[in-house]
Amino acid sequence: MIKKLTLLALMMVAVLFVPNAYGASQKLQPTPELRENKSCNPIGKGAAMSAAARRINGKVLSASLNMRARPPVYRVKVLTDSGRVRYIYVNACTGRLG
Repeated sequence: MIKKLTLLALMMVAVLFVPNAYGASQKLQPTPELRENKSCNPIGKGAAMSAAARRINGKVLSASLNMRARPPVYRVKVLTDSGRVRYIYVNACTGRLG
């Protein structure tokens, strides 16, 4: 009985610690969007604010650029005509609203 448990434990350790042949050969590839845009020159804050203002009827309060996001985005704070505050995300590379 002890021999069977020892053999089972050794087999489990071998399975857990032997590198997976398929997974070890795989390399992480960048997404197609990152392959196309290796570098991005962000649009200006004013352009992002005007794009958001065109989308929502209201007053633009502020905008901030998040360069850590992929792709980089502007977070634009808008006060709507109904009095609600909404956040609109604008792609800093293309100017598209998300």
